[in-house]
Amino acid sequence: MNIIKGFSIICLGYFLLSSSASMAQSEEAQDNGLENTFRGMIEGSETFQQYKVIPITKINSFEKQLSDTLENYQSQIEQAEISKNNAEQTADSLRSEVQLLTTDLEETQKQVDGILFLGMPMTKSGYNIMFWTIVAILIIGLALVYALFLNSNRVTKQTKVEKERVDNELEELRKTSHEKQVKIKRELQTALNKLEEQNR
Repeated sequence: MNIIKGFSIICLGYFLLSSSASMAQSEEAQDNGLENTFRGMIEGSETFQQYKVIPITKINSFEKQLSDTLENYQSQIEQAEISKNNAEQTADSLRSEVQLLTTDLEETQKQVDGILFLGMPMTKSGYNIMFWTIVAILIIGLALVYALFLNSNRVTKQTKVEKERVDNELEELRKTSHEKQVKIKRELQTALNKLEEQNR
């Protein structure tokens, strides 16, 4: 598409340049021809007092040449108008095509830059910001969970140590209580035995 457009513009420019060059050359040649004919007509005419006597045939010939030159100029002007209109139409067509291509390019750029995320259209930058925000939130959440796990593990270990200490103290207390109970029972039995002996 771009190659065809460039080729069309080059051809149009070449046509306009060549047309203007040929028109300039033909105009210059026609001007020189008219000027030469007029001078030749004046110089070749007879002089009567202060007047120039020019034959009617020469005047008619000059008039015909002048009329042909004017018709040629008119034809060239009409051709230039046609060429100008064609160039304007081509330029308008090219502008419309450029506008369409620009619109298509913008739509394509939007489609390239856009991403559908969960059915919602988003730009790539917005998607990247949202993605990295979610990743950061997940990392922070993971760090908090890990910190809570470490704290819970430390508390659990400390609780186990405390439980073992309490269990040991309780076991010691049971042993001590058992020994006291045995001792008290012996002392009680001894006192009972003494009391029975006295009663006899």
